[in-house]
Amino acid sequence: MIKARKVSYAYGETVALRDVSFDLPRGQTLAVVGPSGCGKTTLLGLIAGLLPITAGELLVDGAPVQPRRPGTALILQDYGLLPWKTVRENAALGLRIRRLPVDAADQALREVGIADLARRWPHQLSGGQQQRVAIARALALGPDLLLMDEPFSALDALTREEMQDLLLAIWRKRQTSLVLVTHSITEAVYLGQQILVLSRRPGRVVDLFANPAVGDRRADAFHSMVNRVRDALEKGVNGGA
Repeated sequence: MIKARKVSYAYGETVALRDVSFDLPRGQTLAVVGPSGCGKTTLLGLIAGLLPITAGELLVDGAPVQPRRPGTALILQDYGLLPWKTVRENAALGLRIRRLPVDAADQALREVGIADLARRWPHQLSGGQQQRVAIARALALGPDLLLMDEPFSALDALTREEMQDLLLAIWRKRQTSLVLVTHSITEAVYLGQQILVLSRRPGRVVDLFANPAVGDRRADAFHSMVNRVRDALEKGVNGGA
């Protein structure tokens, strides 16, 4: 689904990413971790076609990345809900913009477990419920690539784990390719079949782990991978990339 070869991005004289390379097979998940300011969100922007790469090659589904790719959905940290629209209207927003039938929004709301809240307003929802609306809005479009930028960072610990479980269940059902940016090492290990560790700015690849412990917080392999990712992250912070 994604092929990145020596991808770099700079704004002005500041280099945000340098020589980032990885492959994401179709239907798999990739978690991206790294210190603040290392270019994780920038990488999502490049994959989404919102930013132009400065150097290198970036392909999505075999073609050079383009803005407004219909199969790519982006979920932001702040949920991006419109306060003057109901839950259902927010979930159907992308469909209406593309002039598509809105029935898929109802199915998506059922899939994330909040169909009974369809007539509520965003201010009447908890943080976890708002995040479910954002996920439903993305799923309604039937994406083959889902990009998520720190989607659960504002949630309490229990709600965060609940949302991680929901995302994992959706991925197992739909087999949508997923790129997740997170500051949480345990979240990365729980959700990422691959884990990309970036160094401090300019973000470079410190390591890329294949993760057999995805989806099992209690496995010995999970705790071992958490330690490996933590070691790689410390290496990147200390300039060892």
